[in-house]
Amino acid sequence: MTSAPRRTQHERRDASRTALIGATLELLDEVGYANLSVADICERAGRSVGTHLHHFGTKSALVAAAVDHLADVRITAMRAELVEHPRSGLDAALDIGWSFYRGPTFLVALELWNAARTDPELRDHLLRVEENIDREALALMSELASGAVGEEDIRGTRFAVASMRGLAMRRALYGDTGIDYAWTQMKPLLLKALS
Repeated sequence: MTSAPRRTQHERRDASRTALIGATLELLDEVGYANLSVADICERAGRSVGTHLHHFGTKSALVAAAVDHLADVRITAMRAELVEHPRSGLDAALDIGWSFYRGPTFLVALELWNAARTDPELRDHLLRVEENIDREALALMSELASGAVGEEDIRGTRFAVASMRGLAMRRALYGDTGIDYAWTQMKPLLLKALS
């Protein structure tokens, strides 16, 4: 009987990081940031607190890494979906932008933004994550709109993003009820403002 080959140090490190990030995302969704503990994350991940400290050092760094990972997964999935179902134009760009706020990550991000208001370390981590998400989302929107959404129209882009975020914030109180209808009402106004 042959045994499985031993995993390399790199593979073990990646497996630990993946397990901790996965457990963090699950627990953030289940209990929220305020009730999230490193001990619970480590227990869920089947890793020690020492493993967490080695890879991330703090709860804030782990949470930021988890949100960054989730955003990367979402961006990759969007790009794959666009390859499978190609579309273009400003209308498509706005729909892609909206999907970042309509999707599963926004309520977690909203909760973390609120926590970051009084947690400077979390705020520093989240600023970097949010800058990456904004950069990727705007690049994707710009690709779809053939340059109609980009640096040359930064005020219009900021207006569109602020409008989407504002609409998405309603989900914290109202859930998803009516959010898609509200988007269909807002999108023509954004199209007009950006045209």
